[in-house]
Amino acid sequence: MGYDESRALRVKTFIENLSFSKGEWAGKKFNLLPWQWEDVVSPLFGTINDDGLRQYRTAFVEIPKKNGKSELGAAIALYMLCADGEGAPEVYGAAADREQAGLIYNAAAAMVRNSPILSKVCKILDSRKRIIYPKNNGFYQVLSAESYTKHGISPSAILFDEIHSQPNAELWDVLTSGTDYARSQQLVFAMTTAGIYDKNSIWWKLRTRAQQVKAGIIEDPRFLPVLYLADPEKDDPADEELWKRVNPSLGQIFTLDKIRQDYEEAKNDPADFQNFLRFRLNIPIKSLTRFIPMDKWDNCNAPIDLESLK
Repeated sequence: MGYDESRALRVKTFIENLSFSKGEWAGKKFNLLPWQWEDVVSPLFGTINDDGLRQYRTAFVEIPKKNGKSELGAAIALYMLCADGEGAPEVYGAAADREQAGLIYNAAAAMVRNSPILSKVCKILDSRKRIIYPKNNGFYQVLSAESYTKHGISPSAILFDEIHSQPNAELWDVLTSGTDYARSQQLVFAMTTAGIYDKNSIWWKLRTRAQQVKAGIIEDPRFLPVLYLADPEKDDPADEELWKRVNPSLGQIFTLDKIRQDYEEAKNDPADFQNFLRFRLNIPIKSLTRFIPMDKWDNCNAPIDLESLK
């Protein structure tokens, strides 16, 4: 077991020959951000077992929205399709619904179209949300949500987006339980933001496992946890240093002023504040809406003067 930087740099080179798919960076070179390289690509592809195969088989990435996880997922999907060396690779994109799973596909398809090399060797079938690489008889395919239709597949890679939205563990289990028997180093890449607290959900179980592995409570050398989370018991949602800590793309994709604006708009509106906690700080919430913020409720804890109410 060890680290082979050349393996990781090969993936980095592939990704950085792609270009961003949309927004103000559309068509510009995909330069990996520090967190994307140091926390994800480098350990995921560079950490090798004694048999020369990748150590990590599952990566769980929980990070606030707009930090670039979908573009990274699309780039990794294309690498797994075209350059991982797997025979007849089957790369699948999954999410709670086909539209959500299609977000990574759309980014990947745009990257193929923008690439002088990949656009010549890959075939895009938008009607089926499928990218084919004839050279190795491989494909990247978006899956619909109905889990009962997925038995019998042999994924070399699975890109699972926003797993917090999964209503249950069925799709996860169908895609990951025993599907690696014909694959020597299957990769499961799960990306998500925080969801609604439910200790029985597959998202909460994976998040808990990721936290335990990261803290050394349990040992799982095949599981890579990448977590950018605020602590609801200790952290102050108004702390700008916290914003910087849990949003590693701050200053690269968006500015501190943007988060300030979001916070100022959200702090007096219970529903918006819940969204701020989830999407900007990765703090799970217990429900989608509250009637009144709890700090305002607590301030009402005073003796009632019935005469004044008259």
